[in-house]
Amino acid sequence: MTEQVDAAVGQMPIGARVHLAHAVVQKLADDRAIDLLHLKGPAVLPGLRDAGRQSSDVDVLVRPSHLHRLVTALESVGWERRTDFATGSVFAHAANWWHDGWGWVDVHVSWPGVTIDAEQAFDVLARDAVRHSIAHRDCPVPGRTAQRLILVLHAARSGSFADVDDAWTHADPSEQDDVRRLTAELGAEVALAAGIGELELHRGAPTYALWKHFLTGGSRLDEWRARLAAAPDARAKAALLTSALWVNRDHLRMELGRPPTRQEVRARQARRVRQVFGEIARRDGRA
Repeated sequence: MTEQVDAAVGQMPIGARVHLAHAVVQKLADDRAIDLLHLKGPAVLPGLRDAGRQSSDVDVLVRPSHLHRLVTALESVGWERRTDFATGSVFAHAANWWHDGWGWVDVHVSWPGVTIDAEQAFDVLARDAVRHSIAHRDCPVPGRTAQRLILVLHAARSGSFADVDDAWTHADPSEQDDVRRLTAELGAEVALAAGIGELELHRGAPTYALWKHFLTGGSRLDEWRARLAAAPDARAKAALLTSALWVNRDHLRMELGRPPTRQEVRARQARRVRQVFGEIARRDGRA
């Protein structure tokens, strides 16, 4: 019966499947007393996003201390982890799970741009949470002010600014002031500035180069230099330098659609090293 349900879900339009997957994840959370917030896609409150836009996956922010419970719940019903937090993004903020029937779930323990402690940040973002029906399941979502901020920060990181008009530009001054106050509480001022065209006001910030890279692009070497400047301490900088030369096996698996062989990992590793030293040589040549 489970296989028949998965097959039927897999044939649904992607929008319907994402709605249902949100409801499934919330049922798992309700059954295990897991604190989470649904983000983006069908979790966005009316008026904050173009109603015609759709998401291809489920995004949730889980209380970090409840992460283990959520992982156990997801994997108990067939979701498989495809990326780890350390390899999932520049910010090591999320990991991805895949289900053959329900599709992707992106599990976030923090939101890019927020710099305070992740457990504390969850409390702040959940403080004004509301219940929002997704596929006839009441799901907790951030309040309107927090949603505005989340959408703008996502736009700054992704380089896709379609949400900024509704979430920020069309907001009235008092709503923008509310967002700025929340931003200060979360330590997300530089990221917000990147999303609303004020990044140059923060040129002296350690994370300035990283958000500038998201906005304007650049070489792989530029990205790593920006990440190194943004790293908060010596240990984080050392970890970045170590990882810079190593191939991301999770991303390679997603690119190939299967686990890579040792030979494929070695070949990609050699290519990565050549790319890094090639970029260094080209930069030195232009100096």
